[in-house]
Amino acid sequence: MKIKILVFLLISIVGFSQKKKINEEYDYINNYYQYVYQANYQYLNGNYQKAYDLLKTAEKNCPLLNQTGIYEPKILAECAFRLGKKKEALKYATILVKDYGFKLSFFENDTILNQIKNVKGWGKLEKKEPKFREEYLSKVDFNLRKELNQMKIDDQSVRTNGYDEQKAKVIDSINQLKLYRIVVDYDFFPEYSFNQVGNYNVDNYDPEISVLVMHIRSNKADFWKPILLDLIRRGRAPARLYGDLSDSILRSNGVFDYGIYQNVGKEKINDYENLDKRRIAVGLPSRAYQDFVYEYWQKIYEKYKNQNGN
Repeated sequence: MKIKILVFLLISIVGFSQKKKINEEYDYINNYYQYVYQANYQYLNGNYQKAYDLLKTAEKNCPLLNQTGIYEPKILAECAFRLGKKKEALKYATILVKDYGFKLSFFENDTILNQIKNVKGWGKLEKKEPKFREEYLSKVDFNLRKELNQMKIDDQSVRTNGYDEQKAKVIDSINQLKLYRIVVDYDFFPEYSFNQVGNYNVDNYDPEISVLVMHIRSNKADFWKPILLDLIRRGRAPARLYGDLSDSILRSNGVFDYGIYQNVGKEKINDYENLDKRRIAVGLPSRAYQDFVYEYWQKIYEKYKNQNGN
């Protein structure tokens, strides 16, 4: 069995190295992510001009992404509208619908974005929306979504009701082989922002499998780290994955390299003085930004609970 796995990996590595890589000419780590993090910070603080300027710089450097939890086109649409750039707001709203499969109801449920429907040209977007939706769905690989969903189910089946270490080793090995095949075939780590994966409202399957990276074992980490870092650099994988992998294999030690866990203080982080330098080098934001975003959404959540009596 081990020989078969080794042969598979060797063949896959050769195929991966020979495959023409998408976005090879762009470096998202050095030219994109940090601008976006700063933009999101300014946006959440109500500084819309600064957020807009930073995102436009990021877009100038690299093709725009639609990262989960940030949604760059959405922020640009709102900031542009607030700044009186109504045609540009419509442009980014159209990108969300056409390229990322957002429904028009998404705009109707947002106080600011809802006003974009009054911009000249919105009627044209409404008419084209069914065609855009059809074209978007035609690009979705529904078999891939189903496979990703099953991989996640298998992963959790050995962890939800107690941890079965032996079964987990088998499931994790199988899932990692499947994941590597997907990475080789598609040249991305599965994420909502890629058309072949499709977003959350495509069907009832859940293709979000980032948790699988947290279950890569230490003896396979050196194999996966350069692959993930390359994908992150080219905007083909969530920027958090390298840090997730690195810190997850250090859980048994209790001292971490990237500080991805929110409840870990600086005394539990190696070389804390250089933490942000390490984080930025692999596409992560500063620790201060991570803390700010966490605290921001915690306040929003608490406010929502209080308003709804929960």
